Amino acid sequence: MNTKLKFKSNKLKALLLLTFNLLLLNSFCVAQLPETELFLAEVEIKGSLLKVEAAKKISSHKGYNNQPCFVNNDKEIYFTSDIEGDSKTHICSYNLSKKEIKRLSITNTSEYSANRVPGKNEFSVVMVEEDSTQRIWLFDVVKGSNKSCLSQQTDSVGYYTWLGKDSILYYKLTKPHSLHALNVKTNQDVWLCDNPTRSFRKISATAFFYVIHEEKQNEVYVYDTRIRKATLFAVDNVSTNQDYIWHTTLGLLKSEGTKLFRYSTDTKMWVELADFTAFGIKKLTRFAISTNGKYVALVSTN
Repeated sequence: MNTKLKFKSNKLKALLLLTFNLLLLNSFCVAQLPETELFLAEVEIKGSLLKVEAAKKISSHKGYNNQPCFVNNDKEIYFTSDIEGDSKTHICSYNLSKKEIKRLSITNTSEYSANRVPGKNEFSVVMVEEDSTQRIWLFDVVKGSNKSCLSQQTDSVGYYTWLGKDSILYYKLTKPHSLHALNVKTNQDVWLCDNPTRSFRKISATAFFYVIHEEKQNEVYVYDTRIRKATLFAVDNVSTNQDYIWHTTLGLLKSEGTKLFRYSTDTKMWVELADFTAFGIKKLTRFAISTNGKYVALVSTN
């Protein structure tokens, strides 16, 4: 009798210890997300210059607010947030005219890197599934419920971007990390390079750029899909950040500290474009420019 009681007590202790460890692990994982704020700046682009009209914080809570993306003809910003306080991150949208935030992805998992699917009423995300598999999933824009996995065979996805309705670039969490191009219809997967940064985007219908992080510098390449060849475009040997974008008018841009810089193809130098210190921004880690060139979404660490 006493043996049975002791056995049950030990099982109970083990269960309580396991529960505590899981709770501690969840708290630890959440703590790893940096505390970030999302800002929206009104800007004016004139040639190679950027004039900042105003900038204000639009995130509504203290926590993780990151990965902004302009969608729906620049009427909304999709971003990743731990707004629910459920130890998960979800996709939210900010309506520029209504100045309202709403949650889009309705799941029990974490989602990151939202974007609209070309030509469809869907948005895509990197979902961290219950077994920690990271794949790209498609969601209905209206219902916010997961519809399907983009590619069951493609896992360990860190970041991605759409090149067209049937193709993506994605950052694969291999050793070392690598950049791949995937045809989502045929599942043809092509390795492009090792040690990429999270910065890779479509430039035109026939070109995209990506960045390779070397020991002492970042190297920016432009890939021509017609001839299937990458050409070195720029070298950045002073950057402490790895966030770059390509704008149709301004060209290659990067963030550094509280500033944005533009790469001059004439001088082969980085030229200061804007400083957001006066607007309460402490350190830029990500940014996005609207298609119409009127807004810049900025992520600042606290």
